Amino acid sequence: MYEIINAFIALFIIIDPITNAPIFYQMTAHFDEERRKRAIRRGVITATIILLIFAIFGDIIVKPFGMTLNDIRIATGLILLIYAIQALFGKTEAEMIDPESVAIVPMAIPMLAGPGAISLVLYYRSVMPPIEVALVVLAVMAATYPILMAGQALSKVLGNNGTLALTRIIAILMAGLGIAMIREGIEEVLKGRTH
Repeated sequence: MYEIINAFIALFIIIDPITNAPIFYQMTAHFDEERRKRAIRRGVITATIILLIFAIFGDIIVKPFGMTLNDIRIATGLILLIYAIQALFGKTEAEMIDPESVAIVPMAIPMLAGPGAISLVLYYRSVMPPIEVALVVLAVMAATYPILMAGQALSKVLGNNGTLALTRIIAILMAGLGIAMIREGIEEVLKGRTH
């Protein structure tokens, strides 16, 4: 249960629906309400399918490349750290999407199932049973959906300054998680060399 809760928190942080919801709302301000809801629904479904594929078949996908658990752990940590640094300097994936081309793939992949989320799912797939990782993905996406739907309300409550502050806080947590994974990977590699 501890591993499941930890994985849920980590994946929720990297997907970051609370910050992305008001940003996505601002990007789709020219959409009517039904079109916005439809885009969110299709984006969440697409992202969920992508992450579930990696949650269930992750080992099959990475095995041909000869990657080990420690390789995945260190790579995931580096990706999370890079994302955190970008966020601290004011860059988020959601902000880099072209407002005129918001659709299933731009929304689902950059905002929800981006490289950080995919690599994190791969990491947990290597240390947890696939059914548990799949349940974590479903739980996170189930929590993400209503938050994204509430983008207009969050945008009003947080305002520009609030959204910016929340982005920085989440970025710091993401950086800490990334460094912890890199440290764990390096420690395990060094232990392997000393045995």
